[in-house]
Amino acid sequence: MSILSDVTVEQIIIALVKRLPLERKKAIFEALQNELEERDNHWLKLAGKYKDDLQFDEMLAYIEAERVEN
Repeated sequence: MSILSDVTVEQIIIALVKRLPLERKKAIFEALQNELEERDNHWLKLAGKYKDDLQFDEMLAYIEAERVEN
């Protein structure tokens, strides 16, 4: 039986990260935090959805006109 058979990937990663200098640890945790925030923010999935829509400006003008009218 291998010594590594009882060790999880997560445990190995944690052990490796613990060996890093503080600045490298911070960089890793920032990258992970950014990834989690992007996954959790459903609005980010919609960002840029209409960037290539030729009718988007026309739709915004229509909405603005309706707001002014009412």
